[in-house]
Amino acid sequence: MALHFSVYYHSPANGDLLRQVIDSSGAGLLVAANDLAHLPVASGNGTDVFLLEYQENNPQLDQWIETTATNPKNPAIFLVFPEISASQLWKALHLGVKECFAFPVGPEEFKEAVNRLLVRTALKAPPGGPTEIISFLGCKGGVGTSFLTANLGYLLSREQTGQVLLVDLDLQYGQLVYFFNVKTPHSLSDIIAHLEEMDHSYLQNLVYPYNKFLSLLPGPTNLEEAEAVTAEHLGKILSYLKNMQAFRWILVDAGHRMEEITLKALELSDNLVLVTVPSVPALANTRKWLELLHLLDLEVPLEIWLNAWDQNSTLSLSAVSDYLGAEVHGALPFDVDAVNRSINDGRPLTETDPRHPLCQALKTRADKLAGKEILDEALASGWGWLKRLTGKA
Repeated sequence: MALHFSVYYHSPANGDLLRQVIDSSGAGLLVAANDLAHLPVASGNGTDVFLLEYQENNPQLDQWIETTATNPKNPAIFLVFPEISASQLWKALHLGVKECFAFPVGPEEFKEAVNRLLVRTALKAPPGGPTEIISFLGCKGGVGTSFLTANLGYLLSREQTGQVLLVDLDLQYGQLVYFFNVKTPHSLSDIIAHLEEMDHSYLQNLVYPYNKFLSLLPGPTNLEEAEAVTAEHLGKILSYLKNMQAFRWILVDAGHRMEEITLKALELSDNLVLVTVPSVPALANTRKWLELLHLLDLEVPLEIWLNAWDQNSTLSLSAVSDYLGAEVHGALPFDVDAVNRSINDGRPLTETDPRHPLCQALKTRADKLAGKEILDEALASGWGWLKRLTGKA
């Protein structure tokens, strides 16, 4: 789909450059071009995007941008600067601008921005139900919470019944972005830095759209930023995300540490998945987590998922349940080669090999979340909170 652009420039030479980038990108069609003195009060010529050369020290231009961006019926705004500073970028985002560039604008860069805008418009659609926050908590590091979060999120996005947001709360070692091989310009730290100024439009610019129905909110990019995150910050962010009702599901990779931030995420969750693997250290840690969660008396439905399960193991599922003193609600098959290949390729296994037994097991979970009937109830048995979400016995 090619968007229709109206170009407004300060310098005629730069106006020509903007026309050229639209033509060369193949992602847009030019419908109008004029100087900044002729900015329209409203667009009635089928324009989808205003592409503006930004002029410094022009308060009238700033006011026009803010007024235009405030009305969701108006075209989106792309700004082009001679050079972009951090202060200019934040100012533009707060004014409601969708994309910012610096001269010269490359055709591929421009095309990527157009694709992001097309994806972000999907966030304006009703999510199809109340927002559900599902947290994946690891009993220890390396048990697969990021893998499960990424792959279940991808499957839910393929259902196209509601927006899915993945939130990386493994603050020190968060690697969720690597499961999708993406480089995101913003992170959780950017939201915290501007928390008091947050609104729906601004948030759309901070989350990274992987596809039309799946977005990512990565964790901090360095340890200094990670240490600045507090439980209070997280509480405000998750509450805002839930109340804005733009996402049907928010899947949280909660890491594996017993910290205030982790406990705050669990407190605000609608469902909790405690992930473990069949090893003595992992199962011992799982018991500790179960004891802690019991002491906290969190009123959150809890499921225990046994990841990397080998059905030929001498350790039976009943023995695991007896040791934990709690039911194991599901076991996910073991295939280290397929999982490692998927992670190293930077694409979810559910995207590259959807017929893999592990993906089929996860698809059963995604189908229940999306409200689909499961023909083989034996596959779905034991996943009680997924049944409760759909209201089906």
